Amino acid sequence: MARNGRFVRAQITRAGMVLAAVAGLAAAGLPVLPAGANGVGTVYVANEGSGSVSVIEHVGNTVLVTVPVGPAPRGVAVTPDGRIAFVANSGNGTVSAIDRDYYQVSNTTRVGKAPEAVVAPADATFSMVAEGPGSEIVTIDAVGARVKAVQVPGKPIALVANRSGSRAYVALEGNANVYPVDDGDRVGAPIPMGNPVVAMALTSDGGTLYAVVPETNSLAIVEAASGKIAASVPVGLTPLGLTIAPDGRIFVSNSISNDVTVVDPASRKAVATIAVGKRPVGIAIGPDGAFGYVANNQDNTVSVIDMARLEQSKIVNVGSRPIAIAVAPVQMVPATRPAGPAPQAQGSKPPSGAVVGGASEAVSRGTGASGPSVLPKSMPNTGDGSVWAGPDPLTYLPYAGAGIGFGLVLAFVRRRVARTIPTRD
Repeated sequence: MARNGRFVRAQITRAGMVLAAVAGLAAAGLPVLPAGANGVGTVYVANEGSGSVSVIEHVGNTVLVTVPVGPAPRGVAVTPDGRIAFVANSGNGTVSAIDRDYYQVSNTTRVGKAPEAVVAPADATFSMVAEGPGSEIVTIDAVGARVKAVQVPGKPIALVANRSGSRAYVALEGNANVYPVDDGDRVGAPIPMGNPVVAMALTSDGGTLYAVVPETNSLAIVEAASGKIAASVPVGLTPLGLTIAPDGRIFVSNSISNDVTVVDPASRKAVATIAVGKRPVGIAIGPDGAFGYVANNQDNTVSVIDMARLEQSKIVNVGSRPIAIAVAPVQMVPATRPAGPAPQAQGSKPPSGAVVGGASEAVSRGTGASGPSVLPKSMPNTGDGSVWAGPDPLTYLPYAGAGIGFGLVLAFVRRRVARTIPTRD
């Protein structure tokens, strides 16, 4: 009996410690997430007007949390491992890094004056940013720090890269050419497009470049090797965004006709039109190909597209003037999670006041079938991008509360055990 009593007492004590740990996390303001809730398929929507990113889970397609970033965010991209969402803040020249585990800003880095777009190559450990006023393509590392930059002959407004990041293509404001950029530091010969391009997408093999041309209401199909336009497909009125589905179809958002044109890559013809909200801009498709997402800039909404039916299946309210969308690729859930939110990197610049900007887009990448568990709706909303200035006593109050909570619960459990479990040897 004594051995059984000690065993049961030990098991209850362990259970009490688990409960206390959970209570401590709650007291500390840290989310307690299900095992699968680590960002797989998570949708990030950059809200230009409200200086924020709406985070949508793609199981129920609901907003989990709204993360404050810098002013006028106009581009967003997710790293291949799904851990970081980089946001280009055109209002203050910074890039915000959103930590997937806590959905808050973990780092804010200055890259220039007004970054317009950001891409995260699928097989690379770096990302690339289109810096407008500086006429630069800036390469940043895994945490967002500036590594190198190359000058381009104008203000970049759209950017796309191959899987390794060894070749990128940049479109410039008011310029009728697209320029290849090799290894992040060499600009190649221009590709004539006839009219300015505002958004691009590249096939996974890097062989075909798709570009939307608003002035001609068309989708240009470019053979990357030759730099020649192979075809031009009529789409809706004033196309501003596009993305490639896992099955190869191209989806083009048309901002004036308020719809999405679906283009078949084999026939190079439009095969369907999907009505969405007002002034659709950014567009992305989940890695499992089940849903598409369209940022309706005038409606302050995101249209969810049922990819099987090719119709709008849901409307999600987000922040002010949503403009860009990215979806996290399918990845394995990490075995461990950080003990707490990552602090701001020293020397980073906090975001401040919002300004007005224009169009941008982000291209989704990745294939496969997976999805997250539905996260709790009480996710933290603390990503204010403030500068990490060293320890602050107030910072540790929640953790002190967590420790006190742990001690109280553990003491209670032990008292209950002492009263109910035999103790003789």
